[in-house]
Amino acid sequence: MAEGRRGNWGRWGDDDERGALNLLGPEMLLRATQACRTGKLYSLGLPIARAAGPVYDYRGAPQRLTLTSRADAAMFAAYGAKDGTGSNEDVLVLASHTLTHMDALSHVFAEGGIYNGHADEFASTSGAARCGIEKTAAFAGHAVLLDVAAHQGVDWLEPGHVIDAAQLEACRAAQGVELAAGDILLVRTGWLDFYRSLPEGSSPPMEQSGLGLDAVSFVRDHDVAAVGADNPAIECMPFDQGEFLGVHRALLVDLGVTLIENLDLRAMADDRCYESLFCVAGLPVTGATGSPVNPIAIG
Repeated sequence: MAEGRRGNWGRWGDDDERGALNLLGPEMLLRATQACRTGKLYSLGLPIARAAGPVYDYRGAPQRLTLTSRADAAMFAAYGAKDGTGSNEDVLVLASHTLTHMDALSHVFAEGGIYNGHADEFASTSGAARCGIEKTAAFAGHAVLLDVAAHQGVDWLEPGHVIDAAQLEACRAAQGVELAAGDILLVRTGWLDFYRSLPEGSSPPMEQSGLGLDAVSFVRDHDVAAVGADNPAIECMPFDQGEFLGVHRALLVDLGVTLIENLDLRAMADDRCYESLFCVAGLPVTGATGSPVNPIAIG
């Protein structure tokens, strides 16, 4: 890091809005394809439904509303439809940060600004003037899964458990995997398994295991391009050292590291698929602070 530079600010130019995803060039993508050994595909996204997963009340449950159906036969007939022909269509209503989703670099602001020193010019009608999700929505690369829960011999880390750099390094060494610059780090805490163990219909607890402030050094030192985890916040809650959104601030704002939350990593962990070609494509909604995603990993 250059003298006086904050995190990755200015590393890819003063106008940059992609952050650490700049590390994912063609050579890195070709290298990622070499991780495919079995050809098995893992869909890491949670089902989108009104009562299908951990949804916090203030974001509201996803809604699938019917737009057209068989009941609209007269409308179809007006277009010349015959023999019971028609179309079923939906309207989808869901928060950009609900269930499996990715954070744009405009998601968190600190001291009035966002990644790379851009001002936080978020407007109600137009959204983020800089670093909207359309700037980082689609990428692919070599992913390394660290199954921290399994490494510590538990089904899930206890809610509130703080994962530090030493735990990540110990897990990496035990699994025998390497992290290179530009890799995508996936962390399994077991939080989704914990949530699924709760009585049906339970609201997801805010308390959760996740990365602590010390783990930021692991991400920085390995020059990680993006971080995904199976908990809703990436970081632990209550927030480590009482710093509100401290890990989000360090990763999104300072380092420009894209975050993917609520990944269903159980199948990959069961197969000990620790390396994969990881592909994600969010909705390129101009100015949005995040997007639902269904990431794909190929082992």
